[in-house]
Amino acid sequence: MAFFGPVSRFNEFRDDFIKDTGKRAEEDMALYAQYVAARFADMNHRLLSSLSNDIQELQKVLKKV
Repeated sequence: MAFFGPVSRFNEFRDDFIKDTGKRAEEDMALYAQYVAARFADMNHRLLSSLSNDIQELQKVLKKV
């Protein structure tokens, strides 16, 4: 099984923040902190959902064995 690890997305988040809000991170650090926290929460949710699905598939395979 492959090791999962978050890739640094600092520049991607910064660019998306500018695109989504029209502001630079330095202009509104509180909003940027909320934005980054929401992005990490979304990334964690996706990772956990994927792992849950993988575990369910593994259980199906193990029941057949």
